[in-house]
Amino acid sequence: MSSSKLAIRQDMPPKGGYAPIHWKRYAPKRTIPGYFFFSAWVGGSIYCWSKMALMRFEHRINDHHEYFIRKNLYPFIWAEEDRRMVRARKQHEEDLALIGAGTDWDPYRRTLAQEEVWTAWSPREMRVLLTDEERVALGGSPSRYSVNDLYQNYMWQIDCHEDEAKAWLDKPTRMVGLNDRELGPDGSDYQKH
Repeated sequence: MSSSKLAIRQDMPPKGGYAPIHWKRYAPKRTIPGYFFFSAWVGGSIYCWSKMALMRFEHRINDHHEYFIRKNLYPFIWAEEDRRMVRARKQHEEDLALIGAGTDWDPYRRTLAQEEVWTAWSPREMRVLLTDEERVALGGSPSRYSVNDLYQNYMWQIDCHEDEAKAWLDKPTRMVGLNDRELGPDGSDYQKH
């Protein structure tokens, strides 16, 4: 039996040997445990909810007090509003007198024989018509109410009810029961029967 001519090569370790084997257990460094985070979340939630409950309680108490404060202040607020309305109306009449001075223009002349019924002042009857310069130029004295916020009506720019009412009165078809007979040139009610 003849022997093989093939060379046999056997794997051998590298020169210098293999690297050392890390055989020890690797445990990562411990950080903050999850129990601590959970406890902090629960504690923070309880604290925030308690503060919110206290805040809502204080708000309820403050609203309760504010209700009675407003209730007791309403008479003073309404009285001041009435005073401002009277001052605005007086300033409006003074401005009308200055504008129509020296003329036969009567801003209170009635063109319709309507019944003498008092109605509340409209915002147009409480407008300051002149500035200080115009008032002095017309022979009047300066006023502290030269700005139209003396009696502010926030619906002034969009309030057209008065114009609509006057336009309705000018229509040929009006309510029969409305006393709108025209007055004569001398102010007499010549259509009265």
